[in-house]
Amino acid sequence: MGALSRMLRGRLSFRFIIMTLALLVLIQSIGFGVVQATVDRYVRGEVQHAITVAERVWNKLLVQNHQRLAEGAELLASDFGFRSAVASRDANTIASALQNSANRIGASVAILVDAQWQLKASSEETMRHFDNVQHLIEALAQTRAKEGEEAYLTALYEGDPTQFVIVPVRAPRVIGYVLMGFAIKPDMIAEASDLSGVELVLMSRSESNSVNVVASSTPLKEHFLRNIPGEYFLEDLLFDLPINDDTFVSMIHGQQVVGGYISLALMESLNEANQQFAELFHQYLFITAMGLVIFAITVTWLSRRVARPLEVLTHATSALQQGDYDVVISGTRREDEVGLLARSFDGMRKSIKQQQDTITKLAYYDPLTGLPNRLSFRNKVANLMRGGQYHSLSVITINLDRFKQVNDVLGYEMGDEILKATASRLLGISCSAHDKLARVSGDEFSVLVLPDSQPAMDVARSLLEKLNEPLEIDHTLIDLSASIGIASWPQDAAGCDGLINASQVAMYAAKKRTEDIVQYKQELMTSTPESLSLLSELRQAVVNHELRVYLQPKVSSQDNRVIAAEALVRWQHPEKGLVPPYQFVPFAEQTGFIRELTKWMIREIAAQWHGLQKGNDTFRVSVNLSTRDLMTTSFPEFLAQTLREYNIPASGLCLEITESAIMDDPSFAEQTLAKLSNMGFRLSIDDFGTGYSSLGYLKRLPVNELKVDQSFVFGMIENNSDRMIVQSTIDLAHNLGLDVVAEGVETEQMYQTLAALGCEEVQGYFIGKPMPVTDFKEWREEWNARHGLK
Repeated sequence: MGALSRMLRGRLSFRFIIMTLALLVLIQSIGFGVVQATVDRYVRGEVQHAITVAERVWNKLLVQNHQRLAEGAELLASDFGFRSAVASRDANTIASALQNSANRIGASVAILVDAQWQLKASSEETMRHFDNVQHLIEALAQTRAKEGEEAYLTALYEGDPTQFVIVPVRAPRVIGYVLMGFAIKPDMIAEASDLSGVELVLMSRSESNSVNVVASSTPLKEHFLRNIPGEYFLEDLLFDLPINDDTFVSMIHGQQVVGGYISLALMESLNEANQQFAELFHQYLFITAMGLVIFAITVTWLSRRVARPLEVLTHATSALQQGDYDVVISGTRREDEVGLLARSFDGMRKSIKQQQDTITKLAYYDPLTGLPNRLSFRNKVANLMRGGQYHSLSVITINLDRFKQVNDVLGYEMGDEILKATASRLLGISCSAHDKLARVSGDEFSVLVLPDSQPAMDVARSLLEKLNEPLEIDHTLIDLSASIGIASWPQDAAGCDGLINASQVAMYAAKKRTEDIVQYKQELMTSTPESLSLLSELRQAVVNHELRVYLQPKVSSQDNRVIAAEALVRWQHPEKGLVPPYQFVPFAEQTGFIRELTKWMIREIAAQWHGLQKGNDTFRVSVNLSTRDLMTTSFPEFLAQTLREYNIPASGLCLEITESAIMDDPSFAEQTLAKLSNMGFRLSIDDFGTGYSSLGYLKRLPVNELKVDQSFVFGMIENNSDRMIVQSTIDLAHNLGLDVVAEGVETEQMYQTLAALGCEEVQGYFIGKPMPVTDFKEWREEWNARHGLK
């Protein structure tokens, strides 16, 4: 197996042969499968046709027997001597006539009953001594009366399915009835099987559950004697029945008769039906095998002719790989595709050596400034760490501020000149010689500081002082500044990559804090492998439907009606269980993934909004928006599209925005809120009183309500200052025409106090905790029932 795998990987010609043969085998297999399926359909069709014919043959035999019985019974009933014997009650003459008539037409039994259906005589004298005969007669009479005089009568007589006919004896009025029965015996089953070519099985089960089987073959009789499911007698079935090593297409007709149940099975062997096609399949397989052999020989010969020149070029390629650029490339004079390939290889051989020097320089040096690049700088730092000559090292990372702005305004050519001038200026400082300085990215430089030179902080100050001097390029004075980060080994990192990364983290911290120089500290590392894993898990949580919507009810403080709910996100982690929001929502806000969470939340609420409505009033659902949502220009259009998709009015949603989100960019926030208000959304200021909002902005914002932060609600009962803040907030909101919602209501006293202060809506654990949507609906019904609401 391993040798075959190596050949498949290594030789094109062998792969070509195998793939071609495999394709041919696949095509032949598909063809074989199509033929097999067609033959199978044909065979099954023929088998079902044969069964249908056999059913007609069987019915014809039954009709013939019925006619013969009816004719014999009528002949006997019309015989003058028999009628006279019946009239005179001559028992011996009647019995003899019944027996002779039954023998003449091959009936199993002949019976005479009077007009009241009482047994008077029979062809078998012993019959009169059995009590169940009278029961049989009465059952046949009832069936005849129910189904008509011409009805086919079938009964179980002495365990055998028996056809009966009933003919009245008139003299001239009806003085009795002749009943003649014909037992269905194996010879009749065999005759029907011979005529139709189909196996027949007649099964019967008496009311005492005794079973009798008559079959056209012994194996079938033995099989059905071992196993006759009850549904065989009650239903019409068509199915495949495995018996021994054969499969029979079986049609079963079950019916209830007098004295029990009978069931007729018509069966045809699939193995016998397929036998006529066996030779065809053998011929097909033989032709296919011969075709594969011939095709394999032909393909192998063609593959060798094509692959041989390529093998020669492969050997030449191996020599080039080993550095032998003087190898002779054969076949360059050929005019075909192989010759073209050989000439291309020869041209490649001549240019590789020239390119090697250029590649080496490009791999380790920046072509713009001539400084070592990131790879070269990293290798130098790593070698110094491994060499053991120094026990500490520092790396300074420098990033030019506003460089992108310079590129956008003055053009990339001017940007390149600035980078070259910056490199020259840095090289002019003794502490950043050419072997210690590198350009590691677009506008980022790194400096290696050894312990035998100045301290890293002093070096950074020298670099910053030099970089803060204005640059004059093409008579243009350019004023740039820089952000600098410092990290040291082994204090801040254990390895080369960690040291360089730590210095970059410090540099980004300096840029973010608008500081000039920042020394690395562990707390600067905001992104960890765990946080990256959390972001990946959050993305999968949305895809795998692991997030859940929880609702916390809002109640009107005036009449206790549940008029709204705040939607909150929960994460049902498959391994960690229910993850609380404080463990992932702040991280989502930090990484920007909060935008996806908000969109998911709004779509989920929209999908379930109609199911939350009750009565004529619109039930609102509140959604929290983050700063990133508010600052996304496409967010209003997303909301409009969602409303259209789910046919929801904008008034059905309330968008809650924190003060801090508004004050990050008041002008842009005001524009976005105006769009949302014009669309019909209800807007709410969340956590009011904890931020730094300006009342000047507040009076211009198109909001509808304020939410008093729970920190004030918690303390308003014990702390009069908090109570005054809550009272002032409510009064301020009412003066501005806004409603007030208080959150964090945990006691009835808080609830009553807020109602007395004029707060319109309240929410908190006293009302209800956040709960899944289904639980919320049940809770609302219980709340309404408890407060006498509909």
